[in-house]
Amino acid sequence: MVVKRYVTLVSVIAAVGGAVYAQGEIDLQQKVFYRNEWSIALTLNSNGFGGNYRYGKHVNARTKNLFEVDLAYMKSSKDYKTYSPTTSGAKFVYGKKNLAFDWRVSLGRQYEMFRKQDVGSVAIRYFYNYGPAVVMLKPVYYNIGDGYYDPSLQLTYIIEREQPERFDPDWVNQNISILSRASFFKGFDRLSFVPGLFGKFGLNVEYSKQDRVVHALECGIIAEGFIKKIEIMDFSQPPASQAKTAKNQQFFLTLFVSYRFGRIVDPYEVKKERKRSKEISY
Repeated sequence: MVVKRYVTLVSVIAAVGGAVYAQGEIDLQQKVFYRNEWSIALTLNSNGFGGNYRYGKHVNARTKNLFEVDLAYMKSSKDYKTYSPTTSGAKFVYGKKNLAFDWRVSLGRQYEMFRKQDVGSVAIRYFYNYGPAVVMLKPVYYNIGDGYYDPSLQLTYIIEREQPERFDPDWVNQNISILSRASFFKGFDRLSFVPGLFGKFGLNVEYSKQDRVVHALECGIIAEGFIKKIEIMDFSQPPASQAKTAKNQQFFLTLFVSYRFGRIVDPYEVKKERKRSKEISY
């Protein structure tokens, strides 16, 4: 279902771009010929969400070299929040072992297939990137309590432990209850890192009415592999019904959609401005 939704979105973006491409008022803005780009994107992934920084350097009228930095929060397909049965309002993901943050640095290229001709039209481009990736794993800690049964009152009391602990699937057999997830900042002294490589391919539809401003929608796919499995969940004792699917992954095929905004800069104008500033300072 997720794949179908993303494929549909790509088709809609391409169709809208083609329909709008030849329409609109005549554009009388002074165009920037040498188009370097600084932009930021907010991204929704099929396994999480994140952000992206891009610097695009002019090669020719239709091509840019790209340098990008990504940060994405990765979720497991078994990442389901549940309410604590003992602590009002507290929510946690049962069995979550680590929070996973995916850092990527990449080089690539962007090619413009259709240019803007009029005010209100769009430019359609495709791009690709590749480079190293590293996942930072931060342990998740839980506030837990020991259950004690009082036979005289026929009640079970839960006494909270002083220190939070990492998830143990055997808690259920030890009459230990999860009360809530501990502070986000607990566990930063036990970070671990898993390196890997990735490649990204996407479609960019830029629709800004101002020549020096970037407003774009992007969608595409990311292929990523690491030297070992990314242990987001503890699947050491999965339920029998999930034994085949409850697995951490080493390789990922991720779909994404992004909203991108930024500025177009003429590098020659920047050089002239710097030269002017130096002359004034003297």
